[in-house]
Amino acid sequence: MSLAAKRGLTYPLEVDVNGQLKTSTDYNLVREHIMSVLDTRPYERVLRADYGLPDLIFEVINPVLINSRISKAILDEVTELSDLEVDGEWRNTGEEGIYQVRITYFVNGGPQPGISFALQR
Repeated sequence: MSLAAKRGLTYPLEVDVNGQLKTSTDYNLVREHIMSVLDTRPYERVLRADYGLPDLIFEVINPVLINSRISKAILDEVTELSDLEVDGEWRNTGEEGIYQVRITYFVNGGPQPGISFALQR
């Protein structure tokens, strides 16, 4: 599959100086689609109740469970990926803990810049 013809609205939605909605293409569009999945909670989209990642803030932070939920949410929605890896590491900060998530993905077999974010408990 070639991404050369892929074009869509940017995420998050933006308006350019001409008043037109901004668009993204190719690999930027894929990255923004992944970010959209990560930032959206189920039932936030009309007629797409399963779209997005469940809110994990009240979950027991189990790395295997979190990684599999993130993988499933992304793979269910982002069809352009040829490979996806989700992993992370714990960081203890006193009584609180932070799980640093790293997402590595490939489009057409080529590696793309990773995505990192933290889940804090």
